Amino acid sequence: MSGNWREMFEPGRDGGRAAGVPPGLNPKPPIADDHLAIDLTEYRPWVVQRVRTRPALMLDLRRYESKAGFWTGWAMAYPSLLAVEYTGDRIVSLDFGARKFIIEGNGLDALVGLIQQGLVIAVNEHSSAVWPQHGGNASITSIRCL
Repeated sequence: MSGNWREMFEPGRDGGRAAGVPPGLNPKPPIADDHLAIDLTEYRPWVVQRVRTRPALMLDLRRYESKAGFWTGWAMAYPSLLAVEYTGDRIVSLDFGARKFIIEGNGLDALVGLIQQGLVIAVNEHSSAVWPQHGGNASITSIRCL
């Protein structure tokens, strides 16, 4: 047995290298794939998970209550998603068993495909109090829990 036995029990005393990283190589910082922060400058109807380091486990449905002045929403587990139904590109229904959601808007056909693949991590209802304009083809006018 060679080397300093304290290195086994006290990581960080070796000049800040992570355990198992050879000298001269710096470990890369973990990639943040949780882009749940709401962009208040530009409206995006849904947020897609950019880096697939792990599958999306939750789908966040958000709406802004303009009378109260705060965000409300639901975080639903993808494994409990039983069905995705759609009517054209204007209505999407998500069935989570005990809870069902109706998403209304336009240009939602792309949203259906992304949800079926498990890539969407957040859906944002448009609010003119937050985003005065929403330049783009797709928008969500209503998210309702039944």
